[in-house]
Amino acid sequence: MEKDFLQTLGHIGFTARIKRLYDSMYYDSKRYYSSSHLDIEPNWHIIFLLLKAEKGLSVTEIAKRLKFSHPAIIKVTKKMKERGYIDSLPDSSDNRKSIIRLSDKGLKHLPIFEKEWNRFRDVIKEVVDEAFLLKMAEIENKLYDQSLSKRYIQKYKNN
Repeated sequence: MEKDFLQTLGHIGFTARIKRLYDSMYYDSKRYYSSSHLDIEPNWHIIFLLLKAEKGLSVTEIAKRLKFSHPAIIKVTKKMKERGYIDSLPDSSDNRKSIIRLSDKGLKHLPIFEKEWNRFRDVIKEVVDEAFLLKMAEIENKLYDQSLSKRYIQKYKNN
């Protein structure tokens, strides 16, 4: 077997390896959804599940809850709205904002999608153990406490 170049890079290859894992899982899921005639994208499940739990949230609230960028949430929710899975309603307390909620179509299809997501979870458990998830949470928390760029500046500010 050919040596994996990214693995040979050690820590400097970390972000590329995370991206490669994401791409592999994302596009495999996308192919499955397409072959099963499921009209969704692999990254939509987090929005569906958050809106199921919270009923309705603004884009800003969704971004904050998921710790994603505002533009990333707008991109995903725009596609979901185009496909009819979410509705956007004016916020009764602030007419500059909209509240996003699952549409009737989204609510109708949610049980079908949840069945598939639960199956994906079971398959992911075959390759990702709890220890890895705990370590990932530790990394995320360290970076939430102090970003990589701030760590770099602090460490090398005098050089």
